[in-house]
Amino acid sequence: MKSFRIFFSLLIPFSIGTLCAEDSRDRIRLPLRVHLIEGAEMVREAAKPGGEATRTVMEMPLSIEDATQIMKQVNEIWAPAGIEWITNPAMGGGGIMAEKAGGGRLSKTETQKLAQLVVARDRKSKLNYMSKVYPALADPAKNESINPDGSLNQDVPRMYHLYLFPYIGQTLQGTASISGTIAVVGVYSDKKPNKNGFPKLRPSVVSGKSRPLLSPENFPEDGALSATIAHELGHNLSLLHFDEGMEDNLMKGHVKLRLSPAQIKQARAQARKGPQLGKGGDS
Repeated sequence: MKSFRIFFSLLIPFSIGTLCAEDSRDRIRLPLRVHLIEGAEMVREAAKPGGEATRTVMEMPLSIEDATQIMKQVNEIWAPAGIEWITNPAMGGGGIMAEKAGGGRLSKTETQKLAQLVVARDRKSKLNYMSKVYPALADPAKNESINPDGSLNQDVPRMYHLYLFPYIGQTLQGTASISGTIAVVGVYSDKKPNKNGFPKLRPSVVSGKSRPLLSPENFPEDGALSATIAHELGHNLSLLHFDEGMEDNLMKGHVKLRLSPAQIKQARAQARKGPQLGKGGDS
């Protein structure tokens, strides 16, 4: 049994590495715009039984430089699939930008009302946040998929859009439209192992203190934004929550880093249907 486990552990990297070598001749480059939503202060108050309430104030802590480094690791995670997310405008990407919540068109009262609606979200909520709330906190001028009234318009997807909010709801860190073009991630989260109701800032990237860089041994206990973003973009490429028997599977593994050959094939098939920049090229 031990020899079988050793063989299996060697088989997965070999399969992915082989596929990566094949896909490197047919790299799919997907245009992505990253939105850092500012000006929406999100406040979460919670108390442990018998304890005093803890007040967590969350604003956007990331800079454009931070997001640039995060996206480099997102592309490291997706490299074995032969898929590259392009943010550089000079190469056809949508850029990484800080933008005012609601495009600056909302009053402070309206912005905070939406922000508190986000804070109050839990997994049992019947309100469709992806179509009603998150788009309302975005800037329609910077996303062709959002109408001026804040509703979604998926008829003209020219690129993928990643929204980074301070927080996106209780026990949540990310959400995305399946086979769509919009993904949303919170930079604070009270998803396990953090306690429900007590959000904490998540690490930006997987630690690089040891090698190999992207490995279960390096993965932060709280998860990493780069891995969460890569996971949510996987939903945009039609992938669902299956771990494919891999403990470090990007879509449902305990450590979210890698894809199976079957998932790679499926993601590439979906990527060819969506907005893309053509083949080849270096970033």
